[in-house]
Amino acid sequence: PAHVQRSEENMDGRRVPTSPRVQPVGKETSLNEENGSTDPDRLFKIILVGNSSVGKTSLLQRSCVCTFLRFQLDFVGVDYSVKTLTVDNSQVALQLWDTAGQERYRSITKQFFRKADGVIVIYDITAQDSFTAVRLWLTSVKESAGEDIPIMLLGNKTDKEIEREVQRDVGERLAKDYQMTFYECSACSGYNVMESMVCLSRILKDQEDREKEKTIRLVHNPSKKKSCC
Repeated sequence: PAHVQRSEENMDGRRVPTSPRVQPVGKETSLNEENGSTDPDRLFKIILVGNSSVGKTSLLQRSCVCTFLRFQLDFVGVDYSVKTLTVDNSQVALQLWDTAGQERYRSITKQFFRKADGVIVIYDITAQDSFTAVRLWLTSVKESAGEDIPIMLLGNKTDKEIEREVQRDVGERLAKDYQMTFYECSACSGYNVMESMVCLSRILKDQEDREKEKTIRLVHNPSKKKSCC
């Protein structure tokens, strides 16, 4: 099971991985769904953003503890949970940060983008205004975290198909325009929640592998200095 806490304290006397951006690892990141004594091979810090009521907290709950709370208490602040997945024979820990309640304070949320390895932008398929706001969230992400950060677009609440206002193909086109991975999902039913998390884990893992290979090549093949005559 995943655990929730609101601090970033390293484990005492025990080696745990850090994210590619060298962030502290919470105690719970050393836990694995199947074996609590196994440390994850990778850790990635993921920020969940989107308008109020799109389902950020519900998605986090569904991802990490496999539950759905139909009625959520209002929470203002930043909290995180960790989900450990097996991806291509590697244990990958996703540190999922929920920015619930900070939607109206975009400048506050920006500080967390700079330390993120990936971002999930969420909208509600039954609320057109939440989809319209996606472009604003993308602007904030790219301004703070850079153009190269992996971004996933999630259209939540497919369990409310009868109330749909945003068609799937519209979400797909926006994702294509911004070169994002796209899924529609339901935090309520669990549809596509784990599939999207595995996909994002693989994207981040592959990106990290490419960066490591690039670093190794640079170390073994340094540019030759021109000799002076």
